[in-house]
Amino acid sequence: MTAPTCIPVSRLAADEAAPDIALFLPTLYSGGAERVQINLAKYFIDRGLRVDLVVCKYFGSLKDKVPSGVRLISLDASKVMFSLPAYLRYLRVARPPVVLSSVENANIISCLGRLFSFHRHRLVVRLDNSLSEPGRLPLQMHRWPMMTAVVSTFHLADAFVAVSRGLKEQLRRLPGLARKPIHQIYNPILHEEFDTQAGHAVELPSAIAPGEPVVVAVGRLHKQKGYRSLLPAFARVVAQRQSHLIVLGEGDDREALQNLAASLGIASNVHFLGYKADALAYMRRADVFVLSSVAEGFGNVIVEALACGTPVVSTDCPHGPREILAGGRYGTLVPVGDVEALACALAASLNRPKPALSKDLKQHLQLFSIDAIGKKYLEDLDIHAGVASNGELASAVA
Repeated sequence: MTAPTCIPVSRLAADEAAPDIALFLPTLYSGGAERVQINLAKYFIDRGLRVDLVVCKYFGSLKDKVPSGVRLISLDASKVMFSLPAYLRYLRVARPPVVLSSVENANIISCLGRLFSFHRHRLVVRLDNSLSEPGRLPLQMHRWPMMTAVVSTFHLADAFVAVSRGLKEQLRRLPGLARKPIHQIYNPILHEEFDTQAGHAVELPSAIAPGEPVVVAVGRLHKQKGYRSLLPAFARVVAQRQSHLIVLGEGDDREALQNLAASLGIASNVHFLGYKADALAYMRRADVFVLSSVAEGFGNVIVEALACGTPVVSTDCPHGPREILAGGRYGTLVPVGDVEALACALAASLNRPKPALSKDLKQHLQLFSIDAIGKKYLEDLDIHAGVASNGELASAVA
């Protein structure tokens, strides 16, 4: 697959055909929301829709994952908060009938675009992460500016997509949204190339001897992902048996987490490998997958690990893991921040043989397939390509 060339918004021409749908993102960073939008873009393209993928800045490790056939457009903004003028230009020139935006700061810009643009379009905001951290929001002062912006703008959207039941309830509680359509649609994780990608060979760190068990965690190195609880829990596992933890992800907490591993005496057992394009292959190779987050919007990596046939241990954090694991039927749930419970769950999982993927689990995973989810987007949002009187494709969006 050849990724499309990125077009600066300044080079867009008004005489080009309008897209059927525009997908709006901050960047092409290696996050879950970005991968979901790319999966949706391919699904829409394969069904004859014209798709624009608009990013505030053309940046990130997923640049080469954008499917061919997508028109990739950069607003060339230094920061998302400064992208509104370029975004308004995009709306005026490209004339998308519907915009599906993702990620909190881009959602705010898209709502402002809905307010200030002379081009009438339907805006669907996709909420992919929790609006607040666990605990009482009034005590989370660092979240006040963003929450003020959310409350002030989200009511401008026409409809919403929440990726879990918990996020749907968060949206319903926001002022002005009680009567807005809020669709609960899981993330599309399983696609036609999934098994091929998961089957890639991986080279484990040389410190891991043959036969030594491996636990894998995937996620940005940030306090939301709960690594400060995971490392002490894993230290207790290592005290019982020689094992290794591979952490795949980027983030500002890397040095602090490496120092924590050293202070716990497990520096040689914990391997921070950064971003890996073949993360699925590491998941399949792992004996256990662990998610230690304090909050999630959904938990894409849990679905990926289950589909790789790897046992999952996850915190029972809001929101997503409990829904994906069906209350613990398909994996082990432990309380958020409970180091002892996490250690016990990891040790118990490592002591059990890795099971085969059951028929029941395969059926459950279809809830998160691109075919099922893509169809739900088209039906719930009533997006389809039609034929205009001049013979060109035109979008019909209710």
